[in-house]
Amino acid sequence: MSAGQAQAIGGIHEVCFGVTDLDAACAYWRAFGYLPIARGAVGPDVALALYGVASAVESVRLQHLNTDHGLIRLMRWDQPLSGGIGLAPLRGHGSRWVGQFARNCLDIGNHAAAAKRLGTPLIDTAPSFVDLSKYNPQHYGQNPPQPFVDRLLAVREYTLIQPLWRQAFLERFHYESKLLGRIDDDSLMRASQIVNASFMVTSDDPTVFDFYADALGLKLASVQEVPWDQAMASRGVFDLREGETHWCHTYEEPRSGNSADTRRGGRLYLFRFPSTSVLPDRMSLSQPGHLGCSLFTWRVRDLQAMHDICAQRSDTAAAHPSLPDEFGVSAFRCVAPDGTSWCFQQANAAEIMEMSV
Repeated sequence: MSAGQAQAIGGIHEVCFGVTDLDAACAYWRAFGYLPIARGAVGPDVALALYGVASAVESVRLQHLNTDHGLIRLMRWDQPLSGGIGLAPLRGHGSRWVGQFARNCLDIGNHAAAAKRLGTPLIDTAPSFVDLSKYNPQHYGQNPPQPFVDRLLAVREYTLIQPLWRQAFLERFHYESKLLGRIDDDSLMRASQIVNASFMVTSDDPTVFDFYADALGLKLASVQEVPWDQAMASRGVFDLREGETHWCHTYEEPRSGNSADTRRGGRLYLFRFPSTSVLPDRMSLSQPGHLGCSLFTWRVRDLQAMHDICAQRSDTAAAHPSLPDEFGVSAFRCVAPDGTSWCFQQANAAEIMEMSV
């Protein structure tokens, strides 16, 4: 599917979290610059058709500044299926998490340290150094930057895991990308909207993620093999074993360009481990109805056409017709070939006009 025919509109629309207390969850995300913009509910029959869960659900949608992607949907189930993945590390088949830019990762780490002292359950990692000259050597020719001599273009990545939230924070050094993360400096944590939605699977099939380009119409920006000896941030946050390798598949929305000035947020960072790696299976706990990060949504140009595409593929499941969701938007659920549940939503006329290629 070419970009001009892509069903995808904009970047990833929402990351959905199952919660027990909507007000407390809204207060948490307010610290990162998110504010409620809509509230709605559906009964158990509609929830069963839309999400595969026979429980009524009340949801709140949160937006960061006026961004058109990376929204959050908080979902309070009357009868949640389980507590979800909880404090389990990122390493795991079916594990989901989100990425945001932050003005200062250490500042967020200070809050985590203070929360730990009060007995708050969480795990975090020390900020890791990502040397961008290693990822983008073409920008440096034969003269990579030297420490204490040249300016280093870099990222520091800090990961914070709590029972409901799984967040990776990225702090940029000496470069900007104006369309990739807008930081709210008036928020407590001085963070951006969600710019990356990530998940991890175990598969020996290098085409397991092709659905996102072939059916949805996203741009495959890169596929990088990351062996243990070349891993930077992932060595610690994925608990890599010596000699282990994995692959990072990066998908971007149709409008995203290749330069720092044209690259957009709303990406998918998808991680594939071979079957020889030992990953705990967390897929069943990262689906709708469970607490924590459990669903991603994307807007599409033509919902019926997208439904037909999914229904005609032998490697997806889209058995239910579209229905209005909690916010009155027509949507349907699909299980992608990698086993991850998605909810596709009909974009409105203004969104199609503003966000089309």
